[in-house]
Amino acid sequence: MSLSAEVLALCRAAFAPGELELALRALEAYGAERADRVHRNAIRMSEGRLHRLAGWSNVAEDDPETFLWYAEDPEGAVRPRTREFAVGFMNGFADRHLLEPRGPRTDPGASPDPS
Repeated sequence: MSLSAEVLALCRAAFAPGELELALRALEAYGAERADRVHRNAIRMSEGRLHRLAGWSNVAEDDPETFLWYAEDPEGAVRPRTREFAVGFMNGFADRHLLEPRGPRTDPGASPDPS
């Protein structure tokens, strides 16, 4: 999937030159619904850190509605300070768990494997 000019500009502004190519590849891997909107918000919330970008991309892939709750609130249902705290908390969590591999993805509605 090709990235919009706005996403490319945001990426260039947020990531160091040595990390730019990796960030662009990570964004290109997410091609689901509302990709441009997700890309813009993931770049903003990652604050120029690749591991955070990967984390926010995973959230968007797993649960787009939750991702958008963290990213924006068009109805104004959540106070901006609450959202800032939530994003900061998730970024801090990503920073603390930087070296831990992500576990396998599971379907929340699936029954446990009996074997």
